[in-house]
Amino acid sequence: MNLACIPLLAMALLLPTASPAAAETIDIAIGHQSMCTDTYTGGIVIKELKLLEKHLPHTGKYADATYNISWADYASGGPITNQMLAGKLNFGTMGDYPLVVNGSKFQETKSLRTIYVSGTGYNLKGAGNAIVVPVSSNFHKLEDLKGKAISTPVGSASWGMLIKALQDKKMPLASIELKNQAPAVGAANIATNKIDAHSDFCPWSEIMEFRGTGRKIYDGSETGIPYLHGVVVRQDFAEKYPEIVVAFIKAIYDAGKWIDEDPMRATDLMEKWTGVEKECSISTSPKAAISLRIRQSRRRGSTR
Repeated sequence: MNLACIPLLAMALLLPTASPAAAETIDIAIGHQSMCTDTYTGGIVIKELKLLEKHLPHTGKYADATYNISWADYASGGPITNQMLAGKLNFGTMGDYPLVVNGSKFQETKSLRTIYVSGTGYNLKGAGNAIVVPVSSNFHKLEDLKGKAISTPVGSASWGMLIKALQDKKMPLASIELKNQAPAVGAANIATNKIDAHSDFCPWSEIMEFRGTGRKIYDGSETGIPYLHGVVVRQDFAEKYPEIVVAFIKAIYDAGKWIDEDPMRATDLMEKWTGVEKECSISTSPKAAISLRIRQSRRRGSTR
């Protein structure tokens, strides 16, 4: 027997055992918020335009891999962190305060960690969060809400803004009745006068004002604190599949580029995808606002 062939024979015998790993199905579970404007480039746009699929690797160790991509929609960032801790989500898109809580909760474990990989939206002045009261309310400033009930998604970016706003006004948290309510619940309660005020992130204050159910009495920019939204990934997933993380970052870039190329087209489609009127989304895109005004002007001109 030719001894020189033994290493080649051994390698050949090993190949069949290696093939199942190469042909694995890779689960990619993503938590996003379709009702949070500043997460769209890390969520709904990537999902609907299938931008992640465009960049997923198909060479090297991924040559025979198949991908099972699942999207889970959440009302705020807190539940996304809980699902990431439970191992049910690999990626999570959320606001600044939930991002801080995400890192903190993972660091409380012995070995689990997350990595912040990209931003999806920000405002240098903190605009985007707001406090809204029923449109017929007699409250006109935050100080008017002493002893009153204010709801917010606790643990969200808007909750962090509310706490900071109260501190700035020298109002202890005990000076209000704080209620934990999801955005849709808070907005419904504003519309039916079942809550004195509701603190939330965009586009919820815009929705309430546009639909004529709420009136903004405090804008997040009054805190003077920049805010951001971004994407985190479980570290164990990132270390095992770094190329998939790169693919997700490229998808975020493409999503932002797609919006910037034609903001009016983007707001039209996002209205279809989310049910949020385009007028409520243009606040995050000056180009879209200009395009909408031009379109409305042309419509008015054609009716004369």
